[in-house]
Amino acid sequence: MSVKLRIKNKRLYLDIYYNGTRKWEALKISLSNDRITNKDILRIAEICRAKRELQILSRAWGIADPIGGNISLVSYLKKIHEKSGQATQSIISNTLIHLKNFPGGSVIQLKQITPEWIQKIHDYLENDCGLKPSSGELYESTIRHAIKAAVKENLISTDPGIGIKKIKRNEPDKIFLNTDELQKLASTDLITLNGEIIKKAFLFACNTGLRISDLVSLTWGSVEYKPLQIIKRQEKTGNKVFIPLNDNAWKIINDDKLHNYNDLIFPKLKIKQDRNLNNWANSAGIKKRIGWHTARHTFAVLSLESGADLFTISKLLGHTDVKTTQVYAKATDKMKRQAVNSLPTIQIS
Repeated sequence: MSVKLRIKNKRLYLDIYYNGTRKWEALKISLSNDRITNKDILRIAEICRAKRELQILSRAWGIADPIGGNISLVSYLKKIHEKSGQATQSIISNTLIHLKNFPGGSVIQLKQITPEWIQKIHDYLENDCGLKPSSGELYESTIRHAIKAAVKENLISTDPGIGIKKIKRNEPDKIFLNTDELQKLASTDLITLNGEIIKKAFLFACNTGLRISDLVSLTWGSVEYKPLQIIKRQEKTGNKVFIPLNDNAWKIINDDKLHNYNDLIFPKLKIKQDRNLNNWANSAGIKKRIGWHTARHTFAVLSLESGADLFTISKLLGHTDVKTTQVYAKATDKMKRQAVNSLPTIQIS
């Protein structure tokens, strides 16, 4: 392992060799034409070199990064924000608003976070912000996930949130559509701008379980024809899913045309169009309030009712833990009737 200072065209770089890999890191510092000034510049560059070497040695020996822990939680969340998908970026942005409003939340460094601080931000999000439990739980989880990521990066040595209770939200009822309601939607036009595209995308999601964030970016390059399936890396989780296309799903998107690899399957589709979906449901005589996630719920519940097991549905939805899928396993009326009707017949005298 080595970290050396290099000069190229008066610009200063770090030549880092670690674990058999060499990379150059720009210091964004340049030498001047003045010899005395250059001495000061090189002195600063040497400090940067020594700090980077210390960071690498700390990582190699499993010691918390003595420098990386100085980054503020806000800055670290912004760093995660830059690498995240659109849906996660929106959640982080809202989390940052509440974090900055929390006393000291805008300046606290990763290494300064203690169990006591975790408890205070927990109480703040649960009781002092006027948030719904679901929102408070979401923002608290975002902060805790960032802290866990910092531990994984060795920026801090331990997770101070271990053992501290999380905000508990009431599990909302999962709204889904039955087969008759799906048929009503399929037989009803969606009268709005790009209505035909929205209709097709929603019905396609009911047959595949894809999120709206994945539908808006879904290209013809994601379609594999032998066997007929969708291969997509999810925008929210980054997980790759393989979803076989049934006849319904294929009929929805098949237009018997040739498409380029990067052509969108649902062009002009946008993420927030729930109002259009509710107007469509009302026109079809459906009284339920539906959104894009209703299609995902519908896919999961109808798959369960058709006999698919939780593990398979979990893989189709792209869940990393089958426990996440269990929220869909609450018995529907159809499943209750099937369970009761499966009991053995008893002759009663």
